[in-house]
Amino acid sequence: MADTPHGLQMKFAMPSDPRYLPVVRGAIGPLAAAVGWDETDCRAITLALDEALANVIRHAYHNRPDGLIELECRECADGLEITLMDQGDAPDRSKICARQIGCDQPGGLGTHIIKDVMDDVSYEVSPGGNRFVARKRLRKTT
Repeated sequence: MADTPHGLQMKFAMPSDPRYLPVVRGAIGPLAAAVGWDETDCRAITLALDEALANVIRHAYHNRPDGLIELECRECADGLEITLMDQGDAPDRSKICARQIGCDQPGGLGTHIIKDVMDDVSYEVSPGGNRFVARKRLRKTT
């Protein structure tokens, strides 16, 4: 995806501490609005990012607050790309799936939310760390 000229870009480096999640939530909604989404989509994008960050905190860092999460949100020619990098435990691809919808146990819906809201989602593991990339295309109304 090519960048738009002077595209919006936001970067955070945050501890793997959930108390910082409201800061990111407070920034991503207005960023998504500036790119062009309506309030409903902005809330959905914010929720998807919040779920992805919570998954990194819970699964990569096992709720330890001393890890580092790097977040980059950037405007692309057709929408928004969100990248999370961490140095925690690599995700087990066989376990990156949500629980069944309608199941009575709590939790496990984050993956459904992320995949429902975002258009493309990928996970990469490298010697440099774990990388989660999610893209949301802005659909132009005519």
